[in-house]
Formats: sequence, structure tokens, C-alpha cells
Amino acid sequence: MTEMSATERPADMLDRYRRDAGLSQGDLWLRYFELGGMSTAVELEAFLYGALEPSAHDREMIAHALNERFVELGRNHPVPYSESDADSRREEDEQ
Repeated sequence: MTEMSATERPADMLDRYRRDAGLSQGDLWLRYFELGGMSTAVELEAFLYGALEPSAHDREMIAHALNERFVELGRNHPVPYSESDADSRREEDEQ
């Protein structure tokens, strides 16, 4: 996965992770819904493009669905589960 540019918002990163995982928006929505996400497919699309801000629960479910896919692909869990986790990862990367 490429580095996040200074102009990208965290919501934009969710869509980049989705594309990197090789999932369509519909596939991601189904995985998210199976994990307990309650937003519609249209709302999920809006989250991915940054038009709507997901709730903390929705953000966690999207991250979990993506990370499960990355595990299936033999990769680690690159999607942070919370903003504090994202901050920790950025600090580790800078060292």
C-alpha cells in the first residue's frame, strides 16, 4: 500500500484499502453487514468517498471487514481500528 498523501482524508483511505483488498463496494458492504454493520450500501459508499462520516461502530466494522480480507490474502491487518491506533502506527512508521 502506498503512503497517504497530505491531502487525503482518513475516509479516502478506507476506499484505498478496499481497492487494495480487491473488493467491490458490494462485497465490502456484505462483509461489513455480516459483522454487524447496520448502514445501507449507499451509506457505505458515502463513507468510502468521505461524503458521510461513519459512526465509531461503523468505522470499526468497516476496518474489521477489510482486515479479514487482508488475512485471507495472506497479509497482516493494515487497516487501523481507531484514530488512536492510526496515530500509533504513524508514530511507529516515522521511527
